[in-house]
Order: sequence, then C-alpha cells, then structure tokens
Amino acid sequence: MYLSLMKKTVFFLAILGVFSCGEKQVEKQEATGVNVSLDYSDLPDFRPLSFKADSIVKVWPAFDALDQRMAALKLVVSLPDLKMLISELIEKEGAILKDGYPKDFNTLEVKSRQRLLRTYLLKTQALINQSQDPKAAALEAVEAFNALKDQLNRHTVTPVNLNDFKNVP
Repeated sequence: MYLSLMKKTVFFLAILGVFSCGEKQVEKQEATGVNVSLDYSDLPDFRPLSFKADSIVKVWPAFDALDQRMAALKLVVSLPDLKMLISELIEKEGAILKDGYPKDFNTLEVKSRQRLLRTYLLKTQALINQSQDPKAAALEAVEAFNALKDQLNRHTVTPVNLNDFKNVP
C-alpha cells in the first residue's frame, strides 16, 4: 500500500511539473515581446532640411539613404520589424563614415551629431536584444537625428558679415 501511494504521488508530481513548465514557456514568450504590437506613430516628426542642405544631401547618397529609412521608424508595428530596421539604420549610418562627407558638412559638429545618432541606435538595439522596451531609446534616436539635420541646416546658412554694415550711413 505504501508503495502504491508513493507511485501515485510521484505520478501526480510529474504531471504537475509538466503543466507548470508549459505555463512558464507561455509567460516567457509574452515577456520577449514576440507578439507585442508597437505603435511608434507618436514619435516626433523629422525636421526638414533647408533647400540648400537638401540639395547637398541629394548628391550625398549615404546620408540620403539614412534619411529615407529613418522615416520608416514611425511605421514600425512589431518588435522583429524594429530590430531589423535598427540594424539597417546602423549599417546605413556606418556607410556615412565609410563614404565620407561633402565639403560643406565635413565638420566636427556634424560628425559629433552623427556619432550621437549611432549611440542611440546602438542603445535601441541593445534594449531590443535584452527584451526591454526600446521606445525611449528610439525617441532619443529621433531627437539625435533631428539635431543632426539642424546642424546640417546651420552649415548651409550664409553668415552675416558685420563689416558690410560699417559704411552704411
């Protein structure tokens, strides 16, 4: 009798273990965010480039490609899509370093803004890989990209020469 009770207990514990393991797998799948729907449409709009900056960017294929793909960030709806897009953006940002800068934009100010963008793209990628919410880092990446575009706009503004106003009566 004692042996029969022992067999039943072991059998019950084995069944309980099987069911409890199945629940943990479902919880783990939900935690990784595979089925999570994302809504990044509320990210801030991308700032436009000035006419002169835009004309320079059009002949700078590496930046133009990055600019066009950054717009897709607001359209992302799933975590795998975001992961793939961030990898692509990091690759396109690296192409800018590889291909170089146009003469008007080959400055430390532009390069530092670009490195800041890379930092936030890498941060977003790391958060995705760690199964954490990457929305705050994606927002920082958008802000860094806007700062880069602002810097490009500043470099195309013709400076005012104060000496031109000295001889005005």
